[in-house]
Amino acid sequence: MITKTLDDVMRRMMNDSYIFSPPYDRNAKSAIPLLFETEEWKQLKEAFEGKDKNSFNSIVDNQCQKLQQKEQNANQWRKRRIRDTIKLGKALKNAYDQKPYILEQMFDKLDSFGIIECKLPNTEDYGKVIENHNRSTVEQYFLSKIDRARGYQKPALRKTLEYVKELYAMKLDVLEIAFFIRKLNSLTQFMEVIKDE
Repeated sequence: MITKTLDDVMRRMMNDSYIFSPPYDRNAKSAIPLLFETEEWKQLKEAFEGKDKNSFNSIVDNQCQKLQQKEQNANQWRKRRIRDTIKLGKALKNAYDQKPYILEQMFDKLDSFGIIECKLPNTEDYGKVIENHNRSTVEQYFLSKIDRARGYQKPALRKTLEYVKELYAMKLDVLEIAFFIRKLNSLTQFMEVIKDE
């Protein structure tokens, strides 16, 4: 039997497109593309683990160029987001030498890479409910919020409830679960850590 940990759940949540995904461009009717989809991210990881800096930089540059060419005719809002994504690519190259420990964590936790948003409402209240109430009250709270949610928040909350049930089943301390849920919104900043201050 495989023992699940909080890290396993965090990894799955960070890669769950119902909860975290790129910003949606209503004008183009599509999401902002990720800098690295799963396959390209694996290639970059292999170059990093193989300590092949030239290959690493080449892969990043190639992805940035592809993204720029593909999005030449985008509107201003989209172009700004693409520029931010490309800046993340440049930060990846800098992190190779300056922050390899963070890159290692990113390769371990993420299946893809780019600008993402949390699709959940503010999770502070959810954490408070988990901390102060029993499991059935927590589930009822989530269900009532799911019923009232609109758009992308509804499936995000539904998936989060599944993960919360899983965390309860793992017999984690309620305070750990509450803290984790409270901090979900801030996980989008995980990718921002590689940027230079």
